[in-house]
Amino acid sequence: MFRRIAGSTRATLVAYLALFVVLGGGTAFAAKHYLITSTKQIKPNVLRALRGATGATGPVLTVLAPGETETGIYDAEGTATAIGDLASASISFAIPLASSPTPTIVSSDTTAACPGSVTTPTAAPGQLCIYEGGGENFGEIGAYDPINGDGGGASPYGAGLVVDSSGVGNFYSDGTWAVTAP
Repeated sequence: MFRRIAGSTRATLVAYLALFVVLGGGTAFAAKHYLITSTKQIKPNVLRALRGATGATGPVLTVLAPGETETGIYDAEGTATAIGDLASASISFAIPLASSPTPTIVSSDTTAACPGSVTTPTAAPGQLCIYEGGGENFGEIGAYDPINGDGGGASPYGAGLVVDSSGVGNFYSDGTWAVTAP
């Protein structure tokens, strides 16, 4: 039969046969023999290896442990239409503290409560140290408790920051912070 079919027709016939095997017969063969539809089709020892060993759960922290420190960054920016316009930023602790820390803004001089720097922020126990980094056209930075609005405070969950402009135009302040649980 192949002798009577012309060369190009023979190639076409072979191509169609290959296409049938791949799309029709091959798919049915693969589905019948290799498609896993249930974990019952997997050997128990292979299934155990896939699941892995059961590990112990770690402690769930509800508050930051005494003496432990969290760090982060802040960035406050705005465009002032007048001197004294405000921009704000927030600091949120990943793990809350048992009590509110005392915030301190550190522009250059370190203290016993805030002995670190903008590149290595640290804080004494019970302190939130906010280290000024870069900035432009800003005046003062202040912290406040976002829960009750107390200026100069912080909450066990974090703090709000307010930066005022020293002139008209764009202004910003950014830096780092550290808080240590009492």
